[in-house]
Amino acid sequence: MAGSSSSQSSQQGKSACIGNSPVRAGTTQNQVVVVPPAVARGQHTRTYLVHTPAHYTSHAPVPVIIVFHGHGGTSSNAERETGFSQLADKEHFMAVYPQGLPDDQQLPMWASIGPYDYNIDETVFMNNMLDKLTNDFCIDSQRIYATGFSNGGGMSGFVACQLSTRIAAVAPIAGNYYPLQAGCHPRRPIPMLEIHGSADPVVPYNGIPAKVNPPWPLPAVQDWLHEWAQRNGCTQGPEIFARDKNSTGFRWTGCRQDASILHYRIEGGAHSIPAAIGNLSTEQVIWNFFKLHSLSGPIS
Repeated sequence: MAGSSSSQSSQQGKSACIGNSPVRAGTTQNQVVVVPPAVARGQHTRTYLVHTPAHYTSHAPVPVIIVFHGHGGTSSNAERETGFSQLADKEHFMAVYPQGLPDDQQLPMWASIGPYDYNIDETVFMNNMLDKLTNDFCIDSQRIYATGFSNGGGMSGFVACQLSTRIAAVAPIAGNYYPLQAGCHPRRPIPMLEIHGSADPVVPYNGIPAKVNPPWPLPAVQDWLHEWAQRNGCTQGPEIFARDKNSTGFRWTGCRQDASILHYRIEGGAHSIPAAIGNLSTEQVIWNFFKLHSLSGPIS
């Protein structure tokens, strides 16, 4: 299932594009993609916001950051609250904000544990959305990244497992990393930056044991990251590489294809996106990590 797409191989690595963009440079507009209703709670289409950078043209490929909202959130909330569109104008990448489907309480959510959630197949939606983005815009298919908060952080982990041949790196924030029903079997090492508050009351840093919540146990954050380090073949870590009064940075290194795992523990942090890490905004920290990686390996 991971990365299955008929147009993927032909689209990756293209160096030039032609045609007019459906979204004017420096603006954000809603886009629609067709999906099979059987795996989309009866919906025939799904939506996502696209922000093209201020100096975007249809002739020079740009990287893409996909930003997943949290449970109960919206794509417009994600744009307003994360600052990625403003950063996109400055750093020249495209920001994309997908919209989740409603749960039984009509709260938008992501089926980040797979079709077990309401029979929603987010992999189908993501592949369709990525195909349409590639057809509609001039994007660098080697440099598509994903981040998100809470349930959206869990979705970032989901696409790392399911779409490893399309997503170059991920940066989940305060994610709920429930085990996938079919397991996690990425086809390539996935560079990852994870951010999590040590005092998170919603998605506890130390997890939720099965004896406390048998239907929905959660792994401790560092245990989940250690599993990813093993998948990536990392030989060293975790070691502390940064520390201040507000955060501690850990990393696993010596990984295949330099797919390192980085983690910022926000000391005393709650269930939220920190405004800054060190002396940089959180979105800048994430972009600085992303721009080091592509599908083909590290970028020097």
